[in-house]
Formats: sequence, structure tokens, C-alpha cells
Amino acid sequence: MAQPEGCASFSLSPIGTLFVFWYSRSMPHKDPERRRAYARDWIRHNPDKARAAMRRWRERHPTEHNEDSRAYYARHREALAKYFSEYQRTHRDLRRALAARRRARKVAAAGRYSVAQWHALARFWLGRCAYCGSEGPLEADHRVPLARGGSNLIDNILPACGPCNRRKYAMTEAEFLERLRRDGHRVRPRLRPGLCPKHEKHQSGDEQDGEHA
Repeated sequence: MAQPEGCASFSLSPIGTLFVFWYSRSMPHKDPERRRAYARDWIRHNPDKARAAMRRWRERHPTEHNEDSRAYYARHREALAKYFSEYQRTHRDLRRALAARRRARKVAAAGRYSVAQWHALARFWLGRCAYCGSEGPLEADHRVPLARGGSNLIDNILPACGPCNRRKYAMTEAEFLERLRRDGHRVRPRLRPGLCPKHEKHQSGDEQDGEHA
């Protein structure tokens, strides 16, 4: 599949770039551009060795790898979103496998919620995303993801816009809110008081989040 527009001219992740830098230090060429070209050529002709070296680096430096991946995605967010969306659309087997895996997790997860409960929850959040506060179509998001042992009860569900739901992925609610704050995004709008006594404890936390956004 073609490289998404807006990304680097050759298919190297941030880890690949670090590997090129590390490997280029041992090159005989003094000119940096010639060393980088030599390293890229070596990677193309030795893909298995290059992947093994990158894998070892990721295992030894998980924090740096995660930070590099987030930074890379942030720089090319729109291009990568289109790329992955198109990839899933054109790879039916992958799409079916992902859907089947999620269905299996739902079946194994404890609890269920009704359509009426979902509508009540959406009304409580004023028809807005519980993370960024944007209006529009809402999706059911699990506060603690099913993949990490979360239940399918309504108490573990929040309404989320599509972008927040996809960006949150396998993070918990607390982890995602922390990431939003760290990235400088607006977090949770203030809600009107007294909507539902059952959710008073969540209301208090949401107001505090709005104040610190």
C-alpha cells in the first residue's frame, strides 16, 4: 500500500530513524547525507537484521519507544488516520478478525446494558462526548476497556465521540484524561447540577476536570 501523504519520503518510523543514526556512526562516509543514504540502503537489503535490531531497541527502551510513536502519530495524524482506515477497508480478513475479537470479549465480559440506559446516559452528558465535550454522533466507550478486564455494565460506559473513542483505544478513562491534559486538550465540559442523584459522585469529578482543563 502506498505511503500516506504528509509522512516521510521513505518508510521509516522514529525507531528506524534512530537506528539509521546509530548505524551511520560506523559508516566510512564522512558526509552525513551519504551516511544516511548508505544506512537506508543497508536496511532495504537487510530487512530481517534491521527489524531484529529495532525490536531489541524497543524492548530495551519502552518509554522512549512510546513517546516516539505518540510524537510521530501527532505529526502525521490525518495522513495516518486515512491510511489505517483505508487499510482496514481493503483488508476484509483483518476487519473481520478485529470484529470477531471484540465480539468475543463482549460475550466474555460481565454485564449488559439496555438501549434505555444508554439513552439516559447520553442525556446525562447533554448529548456530548464525555472526554472533549464535542457534540455529534456518540459511541459507547468502556471506562476500563474490555481487553483489560472491564465489564459491559452501564457503570463502565461513557458516551464518546468517534475521534476520542479511537484515540483512547486500550487506555483506561483515567489514563486517557491524563493524556488529554498532558497534550493541552480541553477536558470535560462542566455539567449542569442535579441531573441524576445516582451520578453525583461522577458529577463532582467532572466539574473538577472542567476547572483544570
